[in-house]
Amino acid sequence: MLEREQTAIAATLLHGPDHLPAGLFAGDDAAVLRGLSVHANTVSHARLVALEDTFPRTREHLGDAEFNRQSRAFVEGGGAEALALPDIGRDFAGWLADPLAADVACIEWAWLESYHAAEADPLRLADLAGQDEATLLRLPVRLHPAARIVTLTSDAAPVVDAALPSGTTALLVIRPAAEVRLLALHPAEDAALDLAKEISPLGNPIARLAEQHPDGGAAIAALIDAGAFEKV
Repeated sequence: MLEREQTAIAATLLHGPDHLPAGLFAGDDAAVLRGLSVHANTVSHARLVALEDTFPRTREHLGDAEFNRQSRAFVEGGGAEALALPDIGRDFAGWLADPLAADVACIEWAWLESYHAAEADPLRLADLAGQDEATLLRLPVRLHPAARIVTLTSDAAPVVDAALPSGTTALLVIRPAAEVRLLALHPAEDAALDLAKEISPLGNPIARLAEQHPDGGAAIAALIDAGAFEKV
């Protein structure tokens, strides 16, 4: 019974009063609709606040007024429909027409995903000590569950973190321990990490970096040091 009532209320909030079953609430239609309107406004406000909390750098870039306009249009246009408050920003970046704002929002969403990702022991450089070359190349690894790779279409990296270089085309968002970190990626590093989305020998990303990166050895060491790989 309760589930049917909740479904009916949700349908009414989403699609209008025609979807409200007769007799669901006490009182005349006008009173019921006033109550639902107050509830809908409360839900809408909570969603707008959640978007502000999720995308502070995007809001700073766009300015308060424009961010509020965009986020309100996103919510009222159904972008947050049927999503819990922690998830309503999932598609917000795709809503933004400004490429730089969209990229900043993508980075901020990846940061949140990384922060809330599952715990796993990262592969460390110390784990490779004493291994011969053949054993090292066969070592099974995969991308750390907290790793997110964000491809950029604008110069958004320095907007999010002033320490990141201008012209960055891809970012690694990673949380091997308590702190989320951002690392600018060379295209070859991006391709190497793509090879590790499933369990594979460490030799695969090493070979890709050796072929395409000006200093593949240093690049793979930097990725391992950043915690990009899970120790399988």
